[in-house]
Amino acid sequence: MSIKKLNQLQKVLNELTTIDAEFPLQWAIVFLRIAQDEGASLKDIADQTGISMSVMSRTIGALSNYRRMGKPYGIVTVKMAKDDRRRKELFLSAKGKRLIEKLQKAM
Repeated sequence: MSIKKLNQLQKVLNELTTIDAEFPLQWAIVFLRIAQDEGASLKDIADQTGISMSVMSRTIGALSNYRRMGKPYGIVTVKMAKDDRRRKELFLSAKGKRLIEKLQKAM
């Protein structure tokens, strides 16, 4: 990997730490996957990232507004699917979209 690409990666990671200095990499992966596939279900994102459903539920809670311990980040919105109330669909919130724009500029 070139020095330029590594510098871009570092800028992206630095931008993520503005959310939280200890923002977990696994949460970043989930956030980026949602940005690439808005409207995907919780299970779809879990399958795509290889993260278990129990860990995914806690991750989505933290990325949205439902974190049990600690402050939620509010960068993801969870909506019930119109055709199946048991299925949760994931979208970027306005704050999440602004973060994606910052990450794109960092690249």
